[in-house]
Parts: sequence; structure tokens; C-alpha cells
Amino acid sequence: MPHSPRTAFRRCPGLLILMALSVTFIKGINAQIPESFEGFMNGIRSNEVTGAVVYQRTDVRFPLEPGLKMEEGDLVRTGSDGYAELVLQPGNLLRVGSDSECQIISAPHDKMRIKLNRGAVIIEILAREGSSSFFYTPDQANELIRVITPNAEVFITRPGIFRINASDRQTELVAQDGEALINGRRVKEKRRGVVANGSVTIDKIATQNEDRLDIWARERAQKLVQANKSLKRDSFWAQKAKEGKEVSVEFPDEEEPTNPRGRVISAKPGAVNYVEDGVEFTDAPDKWQALTEKSELKTGDTLRTKPSSFVELVLFPDMHLRLDGSSEILLKQLSNDAISLKLLRGSAILDVARFDRKQAPPEITLGGASTSAVIDQEGNYRIDVKPNSEEITIRQGRVIFNGGTVSSCRTITGGSVADCDKKRYDNFDFWSQHRGEGAMFNGRATLAVAIQMAGVRTFRFKKTGFWYQQPGQTSYTFVPFSSLFLKSPYGGNYSTVLSSRPTINEYFIGDRPITRRPRPQLGQPQPVPW
Repeated sequence: MPHSPRTAFRRCPGLLILMALSVTFIKGINAQIPESFEGFMNGIRSNEVTGAVVYQRTDVRFPLEPGLKMEEGDLVRTGSDGYAELVLQPGNLLRVGSDSECQIISAPHDKMRIKLNRGAVIIEILAREGSSSFFYTPDQANELIRVITPNAEVFITRPGIFRINASDRQTELVAQDGEALINGRRVKEKRRGVVANGSVTIDKIATQNEDRLDIWARERAQKLVQANKSLKRDSFWAQKAKEGKEVSVEFPDEEEPTNPRGRVISAKPGAVNYVEDGVEFTDAPDKWQALTEKSELKTGDTLRTKPSSFVELVLFPDMHLRLDGSSEILLKQLSNDAISLKLLRGSAILDVARFDRKQAPPEITLGGASTSAVIDQEGNYRIDVKPNSEEITIRQGRVIFNGGTVSSCRTITGGSVADCDKKRYDNFDFWSQHRGEGAMFNGRATLAVAIQMAGVRTFRFKKTGFWYQQPGQTSYTFVPFSSLFLKSPYGGNYSTVLSSRPTINEYFIGDRPITRRPRPQLGQPQPVPW
């Protein structure tokens, strides 16, 4: 399919999330070679299909073919001889085994959720050599991928190879390489976690008995690495780069699909900073509507979440309220003069990174139907409301309760105060930690960890790479923008990069460069035919 030439244009690199790309090479000052290629960064696409595999969109089924752009709600089913490979964030892959069924719940790179109804999947997460930092944990630096099964939920943030087997009664997470979480329990490398009858058991993997899915996934990983290496001689941009031609990539002129995450600045408390599908709000009974980043909340509004749906509000600068799935909260007061939050059911976490009495309202109250406390210091506060109990946990900080102060680490249940356990014990805790809790000094200033990590994850996503589609082929392979230290956890580096600019002159504070170079520009790809 012929491509029309593009005129390269410059945009500020921080304005847009990179979505899709076409690359052109400038020959001389005014001449331009009209060569381009297909690629993308955001979204999910099918990449390899073996045997009988179909996808269902609304109520219609179609054969799944490589190169198809998946949409939220799409259902993928494999037959007894079927296997499918889907590409996720650049460098990350989802492989579906035979006799399996999975669904795309959310496709954006920072809100990715997959539902595994039955069968098996293997998720491969790109490994980054030498990417550790003093300023944050490995769990916080990567975007979160969540896999939901009939009786469990798996959180994946670290590089590695993770297999998930699901049925109606049991879910098994096997960490072949790396670490992941299942129902709040960490499963380390060479271990497996099994959820059955409401409990989680973790044990070592005695022997590695590979089945057809394991073998196929390994073979596919090797082919992708080899496909990347072959670009050193086959890609036209590599040939042009040898001739000294400039590489230019265009930004698409379109809006970011999601909020900048953690950078909301609003004069009104209650700005929506992060929200997933399945969150609603209302100011009157039976008038529920979907909550979005553009929604404006006010005193008297009620929020509720469906299972496995999270939301984060900014009450004041450096003060974030997070709501768990299957929860409901009443915003009794929401103004610069007073904040009063009443949890009706479920769980909520109030993260107060910095507490300035001159800027904060006179009173910030967090409570349930019968128990409440007033925030008196920066800290981390969790409240859980169950049918027969209410509990406020002060992990860090201090509150005023019944006329006295209660410091960390304590719990308030009814009218009694007791010591608490600081250990994280469910997925909601880990999601809040991943978003960012508390304050940190990043080498230049002290700010909320949530704000710092939003910037780190955005920066890492933009500088990682893209999925490249070779001319005449329907499948994609991963191409780093410039880093030579990105590899498959199965083995092998993605050694062919778009531009081999050295990174020796970049100095990092909290994974954000002090000196910036002009970034590539990105443009729209041609549509993928069905």
C-alpha cells in the first residue's frame, strides 16, 4: 500500500503520549525520501495466530488475523489447536494457549486490564538492564498490567515471564521469571501461587514441565528477537543511517487518550486524577453516570466502583484519595473550608504526602457510618467498611479521635484503639503503593511520590520503543528508540535500535533527564486492513 510523503514538524516532546508512528528520512535540506513504515506504541494488536482462533466483537465472531487492532470488549477464543499472540505496551506480550478465552477490558498502556475466563495465558514483560533507581521501587517504575480471573486478580509490574491458568474454581500464577502478585500475595521467581476456596497458597516449582504453550511462547520470543536483529541489515532506516541521513519521527496531532496522571492542578478539591471504566457518581438517587477525568465533583456527590475498578481524586495538592473496587463513598463536604468523607462500603486510602496547616482546610474528616477521625498530620490512612464492622488504619501520621490523638501504627475499630500491622495485605494496598504514597526528595525538590512516579512512568514509556511492522508482513517486532539494554526475559537483546545515539551525556535525577535532546516526532500509520 503506497504511502504519501509527510512534512516533518517539531512539537514539544512532553505534550503528547506517543501513539503510532511513521518514519521519514531527510535527504539534504529540502529533499525528502518518501519512505515510511508502520508502527505503534499504544493499544493492543494481534501479532501471531496458529490454529483455530476467533475473536468476538459485540455479538459477531470473526477469524482472528495478525495485525488486527483490538478494541475494548473484544473476546478471544482459541480451539484445541489454537494459539494467539497479542502485543501490549512496547516490548510486552500476551500469549493465549489452546482452549482458552480472554477479553480485553482496558487497552490504554497505563490502564491495561485483561480478563481470563478460562484456560491459560503467558505474559512476557520487557527486561531493562541497569534500570534500578534509589528513588523508587521496580514495582512503581513500570506500568501495571492486571489479569482478572473468575476468583482472583494478578498484578504484574516487574520484568519476567508469568503464566496464569484459570478455571471457575481455581487460579494458578506461575512466576517462571520475575515476581508478581496474586490477591495481594507476592509470588517470587520459580514459585507459584494458587487461589482456591478464598485462600492463597504459595510453593516452589519442583520441576519445569513445559507444555505446548510454554514451548510455543519460547519459540515466539526467540523469533521476535531474531526479527529485531535482522533489521540491522534489512531496515531501510538502518541503511540510511549508515549514509548519514537524519532520522525524523512525527508526533500525531491528536489528544492524549488519558489524563497526565498525577499532574492535575485545580483550584477546586476533588479533581479526578485517575479513573477506570466501572466508576460512577451521582448527586441524587437513580441518576448515576460514568465518572471521567473531566467530571466535576461537588459536596453531596456519591462515588461507587464496580469490582476491579479503581479511582483516584486529588483533594488538595499532594493529597490523594483512592477508592477500591466494589466500594462507595459520600463526599459530605468538599470545599476549601472543609473536607468530610464518609465511606459507605468497601475500602478507601487517603494519602497525605504533605500537610500544610496554612493551606489545608480547618478540618479533614475520614470515617464510616459510626466511626470517624480528623486528619492531623501528613501520613497514610486507610478505612474499611464491611457489613458488620468499620476500621480506620493509621499506617503513618496522626489523627484526632474522641478528643485525643492517635498515631501510627494503630487501628480504630468502634471505640477502641489497637496496634496495627503495616504489612500490605491486598491488591488495593499494592495499587495505591504503585500509584505513589508519601513524599520524596528527587534531588531538586520535595514532592508527592504520586507526582514523581507519574512523570517517571510517562518518561519511561516515551523513551522505550515501538512495535514495528516490516513491509509486506502483518506481524510486528519490537524496536527500541535508542537503548541497547532492553532484552527479552527468554534471552537475547533487542539490539537493533531506531537511533544509536549514545546516552553517556544524559544525567538522571529520579529517572528524569536534566539535559534534553530533541526527541523523534511521530505520525499516524496507515489503517490496518481486516
